[in-house]
Amino acid sequence: MHRHELLCSVRRRAPAAVCVALVCAMLAGFACAGRRSEKAGDATAIIFKHAKHPRYAYLGKLIEQFEQENPGIRVREEVLPASTDEQHQFYVMNLAARSPDFDVLDMDVIWIQEFARAGWISELTPYVPAKELSRLNRAALQADWQNEKLYAVPWFVDGGVLYYRKDLLGKYGLSPPKTFPELVKIARTILNGEADPRLLGFVWQGMQYEGLVCAALEMIRGNGGDVLRKNGELALTDTATLEALHFMSDLVRRDGVTPPLVTTLNEEAARHIFQSGRAIFMRNWPYAWNLLNKPNSPMAGRAGLTAIPHFAGHASAPTLGGFHLGVNAFSPHQEQAREFVRFMIRENVQKQNFLNVGVLPAHADVYQDPEVKRAFPFPPELLNILEQVQPRPVTPYYLMISQILQPELSAVVAGVR
Repeated sequence: MHRHELLCSVRRRAPAAVCVALVCAMLAGFACAGRRSEKAGDATAIIFKHAKHPRYAYLGKLIEQFEQENPGIRVREEVLPASTDEQHQFYVMNLAARSPDFDVLDMDVIWIQEFARAGWISELTPYVPAKELSRLNRAALQADWQNEKLYAVPWFVDGGVLYYRKDLLGKYGLSPPKTFPELVKIARTILNGEADPRLLGFVWQGMQYEGLVCAALEMIRGNGGDVLRKNGELALTDTATLEALHFMSDLVRRDGVTPPLVTTLNEEAARHIFQSGRAIFMRNWPYAWNLLNKPNSPMAGRAGLTAIPHFAGHASAPTLGGFHLGVNAFSPHQEQAREFVRFMIRENVQKQNFLNVGVLPAHADVYQDPEVKRAFPFPPELLNILEQVQPRPVTPYYLMISQILQPELSAVVAGVR
């Protein structure tokens, strides 16, 4: 896609996106609903809304522990769909209507600024001590502050990583790539040497959705570019950004390292290709590590993990992922909800969740625990990656920006001009 085409498309869409954002923010002030006050015997009942996902499999045990420590509070789970789009829609509709029907909400990192600006989540600054915050992932915490006020806390974190075929790189005497050009060169060497038409070079999330934005940001920021400047202006036509976008397109159209089917790949589709032994490199999240190394996995013991590559003169820029906890501003049980949020970010609680479910905790000290190290022998590179993660643009209008970017980035990958 040419420079002027990308810029013109963004300019065409931007006014509509801004209008939608303003309307959504205004809705918070128009609707109101009655408050409820639930009691469970002599205890106050609070409701925790979260997604339907395997990462919550141990939550019931943690709730039991919380209730034992806080006999005056009962916690009830209410499950939302697995789709983050549907979760976001639920929250927007209910919070804009000032619904008091849930107390604690589980939020994607990219929603926090939007919800805080709209006045939908409570300020936590006076209630979460600085000592507790100091042990949480610093990059993840960036998304939780607005105008020097804290509105959420990170529960678990994620960062983009590069998986590679340790067996194939070893066969050709090659080390994991540090730069994207090195990745292309290694992939071409192995593809030519193996002469296997089923083997692919580099798979990543190229479908038109948020995963594509995450993957593209890693290439763009790994070249010193970005999609927004610090002053909020678009940076899509900056030289560094355009160079990275051209590289992303060339992976498919010129180098042949990434197959055209990348436009259909999300995280799980890419993982299945890599786990079946059909790719040399894969961009994904750390969750895939345990799945790749299960005893019945074709990749058990054959996969490696390293930092997302970058371009010469720049540093790796893995995209931050993960979910955060906040308190509904319209909840009648603010104190009890805050106590539950603080409980969930405690080191021993996050350790239990990690040991039983495997999600990456936000609490830094968990990774140094001897029991955790024995149970989860993650590559040591992972800790460095989690310290290097970069949040997507921290703005209340991020979802609007993403909706503008997704079709443009998809056009780059597909070679549509």
